[in-house]
Amino acid sequence: MNRLNVGAMVTALLLLVGLSSCASDTTRSADHESSQWVGQAAGSSSHDAYAGIPNGEIENAGGDVDFLWDAKDPYYGYKKYPIVARAHIDSIDGGRTYSPISNQYVFPQTVGRMTIREVYKGSINSGDQLNYSRLGGIVTFDDYWSSLNQSQRDKMLNRNGGQKPTAKKYVHEKFIDDIDIEVGKEYVVFLIPQSAKDGTLSEYSISGFQYGLREAKGTGAVTTVLNNENKTWESLGSFVKLP
Repeated sequence: MNRLNVGAMVTALLLLVGLSSCASDTTRSADHESSQWVGQAAGSSSHDAYAGIPNGEIENAGGDVDFLWDAKDPYYGYKKYPIVARAHIDSIDGGRTYSPISNQYVFPQTVGRMTIREVYKGSINSGDQLNYSRLGGIVTFDDYWSSLNQSQRDKMLNRNGGQKPTAKKYVHEKFIDDIDIEVGKEYVVFLIPQSAKDGTLSEYSISGFQYGLREAKGTGAVTTVLNNENKTWESLGSFVKLP
């Protein structure tokens, strides 16, 4: 197994105010229960909710996470995840810090809609339009603050003279070495189906970080997929088992 160069702590680097906050995993606790979003509710199509946010209002943050990946086995991801497919990203509907699937605060996520082009493994069909979620996203600083537990807030307050940071309106937080999802592109994705306990919402988590979101181009036997590690294009069959 290769371990990414990461630690057990997720670290948000709030550069302008010289602060940092830590979370022990991708789930966070806080003191209220409403869903936190940047953008529109899921269900809209063919738009990018992040596109209208000025770059100057976004604080970029990075984090580390323990994550194992067997680089010696090219089919590791294909075997690990229950669904493998090629998907067109129809929309980014926003970012959230509270998941209606788990009913708890989480590391920022991006949510939207995707259309399945081809299925290589799993119980979905070509042509399905599905909700997706993915770790890493843009959220308002207020929503980000709400997702932190008191210990994390106290660390930030202590670094900022007892004041809540206000330098930026938004926070863009993702894991180091990961990539951002883009509207209009097609990717080979590793998916995990998820549903809310009350049955009102289902979505598919795009998993595997940069290994589980690989841009695809071409069709059929000549399909190639981007290796996000070395930025080269590889054949689809080099990491997906084809019929």
